[in-house]
Amino acid sequence: MKAQQHQVRSPPTRAHIPFLPSWQRFHEFAAPKESSNSGGDAATTPAASQHHPYARQYSHIYAARLAALRDRCVSNAQRTLDVSSSSSENVGSAEVVEQIIEVKEGVWSVLVGTIVKEMDPKRRPLVNSSYGSCDTQSFLFPSVNGSDKEPAQESLRSYLFDSEKGDVLHLEDSSGRVEIAPMEIGDDREEHNFALDPNRVATGVVAAVIGKVSVEKGVMYVHSVHFAGPPVDALKLDRASNKQTSHEPTLLIISGLGCGADSPTDVSSGGSLALRREMLLEYLTQPKIGNGASFCRMIVAGGGVASPNQLESGNGEISNGGKTTRGNSHDDSGKSKSVNAARSSKLAESLRDLDIFFSEVLSSGIPVDYIPGWHDPTNANWPQRPIHSCLLPHSCSFVDLFGRSTNPFEGILSVGDDENANMRVLGSDGLNIADLRRFLAMSSSSKIEQNNNGTNGDSTPVEGTSSMDALHQTFRYGHMAPTGPDSLPTFPSSESDPFVMQTRPGIYFAGNCEKFETRLVDVNGDEVDEANAMAVEGEQPVTRLVCVPRFAESGEVVLVKLNTLECEVVSFCDVRA
Repeated sequence: MKAQQHQVRSPPTRAHIPFLPSWQRFHEFAAPKESSNSGGDAATTPAASQHHPYARQYSHIYAARLAALRDRCVSNAQRTLDVSSSSSENVGSAEVVEQIIEVKEGVWSVLVGTIVKEMDPKRRPLVNSSYGSCDTQSFLFPSVNGSDKEPAQESLRSYLFDSEKGDVLHLEDSSGRVEIAPMEIGDDREEHNFALDPNRVATGVVAAVIGKVSVEKGVMYVHSVHFAGPPVDALKLDRASNKQTSHEPTLLIISGLGCGADSPTDVSSGGSLALRREMLLEYLTQPKIGNGASFCRMIVAGGGVASPNQLESGNGEISNGGKTTRGNSHDDSGKSKSVNAARSSKLAESLRDLDIFFSEVLSSGIPVDYIPGWHDPTNANWPQRPIHSCLLPHSCSFVDLFGRSTNPFEGILSVGDDENANMRVLGSDGLNIADLRRFLAMSSSSKIEQNNNGTNGDSTPVEGTSSMDALHQTFRYGHMAPTGPDSLPTFPSSESDPFVMQTRPGIYFAGNCEKFETRLVDVNGDEVDEANAMAVEGEQPVTRLVCVPRFAESGEVVLVKLNTLECEVVSFCDVRA
């Protein structure tokens, strides 16, 4: 009698891409050396206090940022001077001034410094910027105390720059500062690509400005402004030689898993976030459902656990294992401890769900990199440390596949045999983009002044910038978090600024966005038409910008093909339309 042979189904062969993490440079600033000291009084000694991160002044990080980006800004400004030398204006004769204090009045000059926006705090409404809801809305557009107006418009108006109401724009370096203002350049000023728009910059942005200081007012009227942009690296992806294949290596980027609770959208529609995660898991692990063999890596851009507000019901109650605990600001200490214990229990449950989901993905052979977010149990100041291994025990058992990175994230994917075919990936959980959006507006300064000077100026809607435009601006700035430490909480640093783009990324993403958006930009930071992308890539490198939506809200994940930089979105829906 022949023994029956059982066929064992082997897992699908994965597209393997060598990966080199480079986010350790962020970890050097997120994990100070004294954090590894043992207890006792050693941390209180004068020697230890000198190395404490908060023993430094925040002014040092602005000086380090200016030193790192100065040469790039000057180079971009001189490129414009070469073009303007043949025009009728005398802009081409402008000379670079080393320090602001040395600038001469009435002479075309090039100044490099940090932009500072001084805005009258008296006209700003009191806002609650808690960032406690399931998305970035409460942080980006916080509610206004004692106002029934739309929170988004009230928040944008509170940060809107308006020179008619006393707001002033400065350019600053270590020697001093000078007031700057846009120069009127005929009727086509709005079409001038390098014109200064106060509502397109934020405090902390390093820029080179070309203009001349007025003899009467001492104000520098700016003809053009030039940002640093990322450096032009030798690493370049030759997409013309990398043709599409059936199993082209694909990078999957997801954000906002929201483990532990359903999103408000699910509550209203009757959907289930857990069911959508199961659909995603089957898509990754089952080759018959999706092209799972092509996924070479998955990056989770923050938002792995649900926010604290999602654990609370509308009446301030917290569900804890069938029991209900009511939180009240006037409760005694015993009830407050009970509320905190219930929240800690729900957080632990959310982390368990996240750990189980990661372990199932990892068991299929797909490497996973987890970027911590705002609600994760780690430090709040940027750069955020990697989440501790004890919080994700099952996932961390996959030593070779699971990566706990910092926020921001950076790594290199080797997509070819040639060293010049490396793909550098850079991104974050999106908090830096959400914070920058508060200070940017799509309307030009001339339109804003015209609207505010009218009879119904205060009722004119202000068009806020999109997540993609804000991400694109940080790419032009050459800096991931220009609003830190003025608005975005960061660690002080005296040696260097970790958020300066030291190398040009091939993929640059931001998580926890409202919707999926993508854009292709060239070496100058200008948008490239997708149809002409192949021709542009043959001459110079391009970068794929990606805004990753929250999976808990949209059920969408983003796929980026590494050989061609083509980008698409896959949606998972468990509710019948």
